[in-house]
Amino acid sequence: MPAKTVTSHEAARAGWVVQLGSFASRANADNLVRQLKGREAPAYVLSGGKGTELRFKVRVGPVADRAAAERLRLKLAKDGHAGSLVAP
Repeated sequence: MPAKTVTSHEAARAGWVVQLGSFASRANADNLVRQLKGREAPAYVLSGGKGTELRFKVRVGPVADRAAAERLRLKLAKDGHAGSLVAP
């Protein structure tokens, strides 16, 4: 079953998130989301682009503020998932 996909509009309103990857393959994005299942914040896929530029970004969150996002990023990194912060 594919991971939840959100629109860019939904993502922009949601708050701070941690992005863990950007994939050309939806299957690869879904595999990462499955690995993250059960974490303190939900993982989801944000798609964007067209044709050969289509990408599937795996993000975790949202959380209320930058400090919470940084704590989440550090926790994910400790578990082997490097990521970067994305502002609302």
